[in-house]
Amino acid sequence: MLILLFLAVGCAPEAELPVTIPSDAVDAISAETTADAVANDTVVVAEKVPIEPAGFEIFQPVLTYEGAYNGPLYGTSEQVGSVDMKDYFKLLDRNGINFFIGMFAIEGEPSAGTLTINDGLGYVVAAAQKHPYRIIPFFNPGLGGEEVEPYVGDTLTGWYTDTLKATKSVIGNDFIRGFGEVETQEWSKGHDSPEVQQLIMLAKKNNIHFMFHPVASKTDDVENILKMYPDTTFLIHLYRSDLSKEKTEWIRLLKEYDNFYFSMDAAHIIHVNGNDIIYDYDTGNDATSKQKLFATLNQEEDDIIRSAISTYKPLVDAAPEKIMWGTEMGPEYSFGSEVFDRAVKISRFVLAGFDKEHQEAVAYKNALRVFGQGVVADPNIKVLDTSSWPDCNDDQMSSCDEPCEIPDGNSLTAEQEACFQNCLIEKQCRDVVEQD
Repeated sequence: MLILLFLAVGCAPEAELPVTIPSDAVDAISAETTADAVANDTVVVAEKVPIEPAGFEIFQPVLTYEGAYNGPLYGTSEQVGSVDMKDYFKLLDRNGINFFIGMFAIEGEPSAGTLTINDGLGYVVAAAQKHPYRIIPFFNPGLGGEEVEPYVGDTLTGWYTDTLKATKSVIGNDFIRGFGEVETQEWSKGHDSPEVQQLIMLAKKNNIHFMFHPVASKTDDVENILKMYPDTTFLIHLYRSDLSKEKTEWIRLLKEYDNFYFSMDAAHIIHVNGNDIIYDYDTGNDATSKQKLFATLNQEEDDIIRSAISTYKPLVDAAPEKIMWGTEMGPEYSFGSEVFDRAVKISRFVLAGFDKEHQEAVAYKNALRVFGQGVVADPNIKVLDTSSWPDCNDDQMSSCDEPCEIPDGNSLTAEQEACFQNCLIEKQCRDVVEQD
């Protein structure tokens, strides 16, 4: 499976507005308390808040911080795919993240009998079977913005169409809730171009949501699609520079269009000298990346929090029912507990900088109202647990190519793909994905 790429860009910092927050609002929870909470690895359910339909009770975080917002969270921009779901849910549980919109990479035409726990539709289904009501699945074909741009139009729309149709045949009509992230920020085409509208019309036809990443120079395009598709829910996030350049216009669109929502994400909250450093410090070496990140955070965390409050509070004040929270964590090292917990901690102090009556709305209530709780997957759908299988060697891979008539290129028909996966399943080895 191709890995979804996310590219962070350097941005000029916008002018900061003076914001005063209490000095104790940036004090971390004590190391002893944190260690105990993590060691116990349990979810503390404080006030139980029933939601409809019945089946899930909102839980509170284990990790809390004096002076911060310490209530439930709903992640609306979660770039999952490179993380083990068992470990991921441990992160979610202790941080009080009850629900999340997952941007999953699903390619080709998945079929019953070939789903595996380590990738594609099987990765999503297996997680939803173990964690009902918590996952809101969005999907994309597993290519980054620049990588997919040559295919925007009939080809890309065809990929989405075929994958969605095949997915419905396996798991039902209501499992996939949206397309996303659609990385339009990397495309030269207008956000309202006919080629992009093909994807939006497909989402509309299937009554699902559309999450994309626009740029400041194309706000008119965004307004056009909001007008043309009033019954489709659009969720966006922005680089800080694109928010800064057209903040007044983004606020106007949020206030005027009922189908338009904004995700305020931890990876953009943690912003220093024009850079989203979660991405900027991704060296490919986890230890080095973490060392660089924590060196900066230990010196500049208070300023990061103040800057983020001044950046996002005007949006919240103007359209408190339209702003949501997510992480946008993408690099592999960012899913380590130290980095992930720190990012959520900083987000909680930013949330505390908003007016009291808006904090829960941004943290989880807006997203729960608009996107609802997660899916419940049919437990009878078989997903093979391949975690203990070895990687296929060259001979095993080659021996499946000829009987399945696999071409030299990357494009396979549904029949070829199903044949190839079944062949590897018979050999009880995992496909070795080539990464750039």
